[in-house]
Amino acid sequence: MATTFLPFSGKFAAWAHPSEKPLATRLLGRTGREVTTFGLAGGNKIQWDLPGDEAVQIVVKAVRAGMTYIETANNYFLSQEKMGKAFEILNLKPGLPGYDHSLRARLFIATKTALRQSIVRDGSTPMGRSSGGGTLVLADIERSLTQFFGDGKGQIPEGAYLDLMQVHHIGSKEEVDAVFEGFENPEDKSLPRVGALACLLDYRDGTNRTGLNPQHRKWIRHLGITGHESPAAHMYAIQRDTTNVLDTLLVAVNPNDPRYFCHQTNSIPVAHAKGMGVIGMKVFADGVMYGLKQEYAHRPGQSVPTVGQPDKLPYEDFIRYSLNPPGMSTIITGIGLTDKDDDPERDQLVANLAAAQTAKPLSDREKKDIEQTVAELHGTRTNFFQRPSSGFQPPQGFAAQRKESGAVRLEWHSAYATGDPIVRYEVYRRHERIATIPFRPQTTLAPFSYEDTAAPRGHTGGLYYLVRAVDAAGRHADTLTAKA
Repeated sequence: MATTFLPFSGKFAAWAHPSEKPLATRLLGRTGREVTTFGLAGGNKIQWDLPGDEAVQIVVKAVRAGMTYIETANNYFLSQEKMGKAFEILNLKPGLPGYDHSLRARLFIATKTALRQSIVRDGSTPMGRSSGGGTLVLADIERSLTQFFGDGKGQIPEGAYLDLMQVHHIGSKEEVDAVFEGFENPEDKSLPRVGALACLLDYRDGTNRTGLNPQHRKWIRHLGITGHESPAAHMYAIQRDTTNVLDTLLVAVNPNDPRYFCHQTNSIPVAHAKGMGVIGMKVFADGVMYGLKQEYAHRPGQSVPTVGQPDKLPYEDFIRYSLNPPGMSTIITGIGLTDKDDDPERDQLVANLAAAQTAKPLSDREKKDIEQTVAELHGTRTNFFQRPSSGFQPPQGFAAQRKESGAVRLEWHSAYATGDPIVRYEVYRRHERIATIPFRPQTTLAPFSYEDTAAPRGHTGGLYYLVRAVDAAGRHADTLTAKA
């Protein structure tokens, strides 16, 4: 892919990107697709009408620079429309003269829907909101396709498709239940509601189980979920996904993540263990790291006007840190500053893309140093979009039951970590540790279990058990005792 970049000098000399040198890529989980380690988010300036149609120019510049992961959402104001204008310039609209099939095949174009249902028969108010005005998920599918590849008014050309449609901003177990409702039997017309996932799957596979895809369209290649508030909700969604239809997880990752309900030690390991591609966002905390107010963008001008800032953590370290978690495929940021001469001192796209080329795995010490530096220079109250930490939470749902064989079966669900990963579970009978079990992420709703085959019978007062979770810092969190 041709690019606009030439070799840099000074501190950027380590990264030169002539057209024959491809950008760094990583596998996006079980999608089987390689994507560039730095991708373009559809927020920030891409959402607005700006002088010189700057939003469109940013998208064009990103694609011509070689970036392959491009993402936005139905609820990002004008973002999909602006991307559609850029795609016309780039010859990415099927059916128009000059359509660049090869370029379209290289790109991984993703968007999101915040609508939770595909069918509502009981008169209840559908869950979720779309800036397009639709209430059921098919409306957002069609809106994305017409704005990206059609006329923006409903026309969808033959050959148009989305590489990824994600269920946007999952924040609670109730939302997960709504999205999955009726997934196993969506053809049952007696169901009061059918969740969004069944319809999304119809448009991925060309099936018509919901009755919403009579033409058997295959408009979607992959499905995913996103969120930045609650790792517990993401873990629950992944565990409910028994047929592995969710291919990606998009979550917030930056050096203050460990000070909140941490994605790096909770939801990301579960997604990675399940084979999902992981995408990082909120790398600069929506600009709060560099002085913006703690609020979601709702008007033009909410952008950081510099590439990093003096006396703050270098922006390269934010990029390195966010690309570091095992399983992280790519990170995305909005762009608030570009330069017509591609000067990396005045162009966030050029600078962040360059930083993503040289990112290497961090040692534990380097990771902790970055976290500490951010706390000192940027403060810790930056991730307004993330749930506060509840501390190290013990294994959930612990129970003990005596079996006919005399053994005692213990069951529990995952503990929730703070900023340090969980390394093991320890099983105690009264005050005696009887087992040590290496930690592994819980990828299904089936609980972890252990059988105490040496449990004595007839013990005065009964037998009491607990399970302890231990993290890498040596802290522990114990369940309440359970009697068998």
